This record gives sequence, structure tokens and C-alpha cells, in this order.
Amino acid sequence: MKKIVLSAVCVLTLVVTGTMAFGAASPPGQPSTGYGSPQNYICSTLYNGGPIDHNNCIDMGDSAVGTRCWVYIPSVLKNGATAPVVVYLHGFMVIVPPVYYGQIAHLVRQGYIVIFPEYNLGGFDGMFEDTDQYAQLARAVEAVDAALALPDVVQRAELDNIYLASHSNGGMMSLGWIAGGGVPVKAMIMQHPSITMDAIPQFVKDLFLGDMIMLDYAGMAPQITCPVIIIGGVDDTIAKPEHVSAAYRSLTNASTKVHYIYPSDTYGDPDLESDHVAPCQDDGALPGWLLDLMSGMMGMSAFEFNSDDYRVHFAAVDAALAGQNRLTFNRGTWSDGKAVKPVYKIADSTVTAVTVYQHANYDGYMVQLPKGSYTLSALNDRGIKNDDLSSVKVPAGFKATLYRDNNYGGTSKILTTDEDNLAHISFNDVVSSIKIE
Repeated sequence: MKKIVLSAVCVLTLVVTGTMAFGAASPPGQPSTGYGSPQNYICSTLYNGGPIDHNNCIDMGDSAVGTRCWVYIPSVLKNGATAPVVVYLHGFMVIVPPVYYGQIAHLVRQGYIVIFPEYNLGGFDGMFEDTDQYAQLARAVEAVDAALALPDVVQRAELDNIYLASHSNGGMMSLGWIAGGGVPVKAMIMQHPSITMDAIPQFVKDLFLGDMIMLDYAGMAPQITCPVIIIGGVDDTIAKPEHVSAAYRSLTNASTKVHYIYPSDTYGDPDLESDHVAPCQDDGALPGWLLDLMSGMMGMSAFEFNSDDYRVHFAAVDAALAGQNRLTFNRGTWSDGKAVKPVYKIADSTVTAVTVYQHANYDGYMVQLPKGSYTLSALNDRGIKNDDLSSVKVPAGFKATLYRDNNYGGTSKILTTDEDNLAHISFNDVVSSIKIE
């Protein structure tokens, strides 16, 4: 009898669980209008009549020495006889265009020319030998210069209208782009820029990365004078919020700069994750064992094509191409009408607001907080952890009230001027909610 009852309970549990999963809200799709939408699609093929993929575009250079480059020229150009150019710099060892196929196809369908340089050394040996970021940058610059010199590109490309988009290690390459001799660009869009190896497990560094010679991004980034849009993820364990904030601060001479961050939203099924591979749409030719290793040891999900690609990453690039250096993102709604958690603007060179910092002396991650009230949940969605703030900048005319507990409870401290170390007022690493007036 006990076995029968137990079996019945198991079956009921499976039915209920399955019903719950079946009934979960689904995420939104591509928006029908605006940035990230198909509203401005004007073609569906490359200039040679072939479909938009890496097998039909121009494939040049040598993968073994890191100079391979793919060039996508659309059959219909954005401005009639010519088109702007988007250079896309991939993540470390994510060297094949299919990983970013959605982004590339979205741009080509709008009539833009896309150049995708494979700046890492190809092949299995290359995975273990490519340990000099200065060499990686030099190869990226060389490959792009060679692509821009192709007759078919010269004939069609607007060489004074080039944009630089990137992901992960490509963001590091972007920070060094101008100092490294890269072609001048109108704007840069950095998606989850990775500027350090600190978050990568030691055994992975020992196995693949060796003694990586890192770019001096802080010394090189000041040569960037164009507008820059940076996007980071709250749950990115590789390009952590504090790393992305450091990249933002290094852009001391950008004409304008803005940093957005978005949280994961697990309300529906499948959920929307803000991890490091969120800007990727496919695993391409990357081996499954490597993806499993990266996913299990670095807190990353499988590479997938979802609504955040359209509504966050594609949208930011679309906005930059339209001459807009800031945008209001629309992450859409789940199938039952509930809004997906929004994208937050957490740093803007044109905005005056109270800014909170992870570490003393205005270091670590930084988040601008406009006037309003912020519970712990609201702080978390902006990348601020509980009991993790150590300094605050308060512009004239603002007042920040810091609370020890969530929902504005517990002891509090009022700041009307800057405080470079909250330990000075016995309030270091204890903040759980904030009010800005």
C-alpha cells in the first residue's frame, strides 16, 4: 500500500511540475518597431546573391596567424551606393562569426557593411599560445585595415563612417583601439567588456591563458574621443560590474559616455540571464566540452538567441548607428503581460546625481542614483550588493540617506557632501536601502 501511495505522489508531483513549467510565461520576441526591430530591413542577401552567412561572405587572411577576417557586404546598401561600416570585435577565442550571427545578420539586413576580424590565433595550438593582448590588438587592426582596402569594400564603404562594436575581450581591444593605431570610428558600443583575468578560475588560466600580457587599457583609453555606450550584466561573473565601471572611468576623454546594466529575469521559462555570454547567439564551432567547462566554472549559461539580443544588444548598436548616444531600452513583456525587468542607466557623463561606490576612495563598481527611493531589490537590480558600499559622492543640492536595513529601516546616516570612506562615519559595508532627495 505504501508503495502505491508513494508512486501516486511521485506521479502527481511530476504532473504538477510539468503543468507549472508548461504554464510558465514565455519571454518576448523581437520588437516590431524601433531599435532592434526589423523595421529598417532592406535586404536578405549579400552582394554576391548568397544568403547572409559566413560561407558566402568575403573570407580573407590566415587563421593560423590570427589575420583571418570575414567581410559582409549587403545586396542593398544603407545609403544607396554606399553604407556605413560596423567592425565587430569578438570575445576571447570566440573566433567564428556564427557565435554572433544574429547581430551580424541584423546589421546586414539594414544595409550595413560588417567586418569581423579573427584576431586570436586559430587552431588548437593557438588556444594555448595566444597570450599577448598587444599582439591581438595589432592583428585586429591589421585585418580591418586589409578589409577596408579591398576594392569591393572601397567602392561601397563610407570610410569616414565606421563604428566599433565589441563583446568581452573585444571590449579590451576597443579600449586600446585608437592608441593601437586602429581606424578612427564614429562611436563605440562595448557589450560586457572584459578588462581583467581576475574572475577566471586559476586552472582555466593555467590551461589556456598562460601568463597573459594585458593591455594597459587605463593608459590607452584616454585617446578615445568618440561617444561610447557600455552595457553590462548584473550577473556577469567574468566582466563583473566593478570591472565594467573601471572601463567606464578609463574613458576620460570620450566626447560622451554612458553605462547601462540589466539584471537577469527568471519570472518565465526560459528565463533571461544577464551573464557573460548574453551577447552571443550561438555556440558556433566551439566544442561542447569547452562550453560545459565555461558554463559550470564561470557561471555562464549556454549561448542562446533570445529577446535580450534584439532589445538590449542589437538596440544599442542600432541607436549608435542612428547617431543616438543614449536610448531607452524596451525589454518587452512576458506572454502574460508582466513587464521584463528594465535596463538601468547607472553612469552618464551628462548627468549630475548621487553616485555610490563599492569601495573606498570612489573605486569598485559605481552607480548613479537619481532622486528617489531604493529598496534592496531596487539596488540589486542595478548591480549593488547588500552591505557592499564604501564611498559616496553627493553633488551640491542633493541629500542621500543611507539605511542599515531594507525598506528604510534600522539606523541611518544623512550625507550632503562627499564621503570617500563610509568607515569614517561607522557605516561601511552596511547599507541595505537608500533615499535620494
